[in-house]
Amino acid sequence: MVSDRTTLRLGRRRPLMIIGTFFLCSGLLGMALSAPHINEYNTEKDQANISGRLETSYSNNETIGDIILMKNIEADKELHCDVDLVERRCWPFQENLSHVEPPPRRSHDFGNVAGHAQGVVLPKDLDSSDAEIKTSGNLALYVVFFLLVISSQAMVAVPFNALVADKSHPTQRGFNSGVMGAMILLGNVSGAIAGTAFTRLGVLPMFGIIIAVLVISITISLLSVTEAVPKLDDGIEPVSCKLIFVGFWKPLKEHDFRWVFITRFLMQQGVATITGFLEYWLNDMVPLPNCWSAATSVALLLLPLLFAAAISSVVFGIVSDNTGYRKIIVALAAFTMALGAFINAFLTGKYAYYIAGLMAFIIGLGFGAYQSVDFALVMDVLPEESDKAKDIAVWHQALVLPQALATPLGGLILDLFEKVNCRIGLGYIILFLVTTVYFILSGLFVFRIRRPR
Repeated sequence: MVSDRTTLRLGRRRPLMIIGTFFLCSGLLGMALSAPHINEYNTEKDQANISGRLETSYSNNETIGDIILMKNIEADKELHCDVDLVERRCWPFQENLSHVEPPPRRSHDFGNVAGHAQGVVLPKDLDSSDAEIKTSGNLALYVVFFLLVISSQAMVAVPFNALVADKSHPTQRGFNSGVMGAMILLGNVSGAIAGTAFTRLGVLPMFGIIIAVLVISITISLLSVTEAVPKLDDGIEPVSCKLIFVGFWKPLKEHDFRWVFITRFLMQQGVATITGFLEYWLNDMVPLPNCWSAATSVALLLLPLLFAAAISSVVFGIVSDNTGYRKIIVALAAFTMALGAFINAFLTGKYAYYIAGLMAFIIGLGFGAYQSVDFALVMDVLPEESDKAKDIAVWHQALVLPQALATPLGGLILDLFEKVNCRIGLGYIILFLVTTVYFILSGLFVFRIRRPR
């Protein structure tokens, strides 16, 4: 709302992006300084082994990060070879658990979520009595700065999206939407790759890299785009508490915008469910090749998905501009992703992981096709030109809400049906079928939109 009412010489969007970037970088710096060291969860035996190796490794330029990585790889191989998946799935649901020994796990394994909550976890035996947690940092300050980062990110992203909408000619909306989708996927991949060096670089250098990337990227956007000096619309109301409250619901009264919102919500609900439970599914249901851990397997599985999505987002963006068909592309994308989720629901056997890789590629093609027209679709149906940034922010809630709802809802479904029949993994079967329904409904409801073809 503030962006839509800004009348500075720099324009409506860029002033808020500059202010938001300052607070965003401040928040990131505060997060780094409030928890500047990586927590270690280890044992005296691990420390002795690491110290002994360090004495002989410095001459070979081997760091403690290399040693920890090798220990994790060795432990992964020991843990993930010849695993009884039925036993792993069913153990939490057996009666009289106090008399039943749990299947072997290690703290760094994905099955032990509590272990991950302690920070970077070094391999250890669960029955060790000499375990010690070395913690540092201030949690309260970290939370405050994290909330500042989230708020500031929205302060940058919402005017940026409105700026793209301002500069997108109707004949190029599909291409622009596709390029944006491809860049989002590229950001996800590059961020994940950078994250693999987190333990080696440390907290402050990693946050410094994030801040540098943000400043460089936003500076390029600010300097390469010009905005006309805006004039305030005489009919636009000043910002007030009542207007803010009404602003969340008013755009949804418009028919086409409401159905664009619902279509996106269901699509993102399906995507959030898959991404939220993919690693659990691999860990509990799929025989993994080469004794890989679920974390390694899901990282490799995402490569064909993201590659296919990045290519198809640009290709289908151009197709939508040349043909004018947006709804058909959304429906095709939704039904393609539904097919992939449906097949994953019933995957079993020693070749299941390789088939899952093929399904990841197919789902990626569908997701990229959807990304290519996602933003173009909302640009086609924005209710009011004068409230463009605010309406885009409301549309953005269709991405935010599934991220909050999909995981707890999926967790309830998973636990409920795993208790019924964990031997066949009924919880995961139902979870993927529910995801399939999300995608199918998204593909059907898009035809309720009237304006776009």
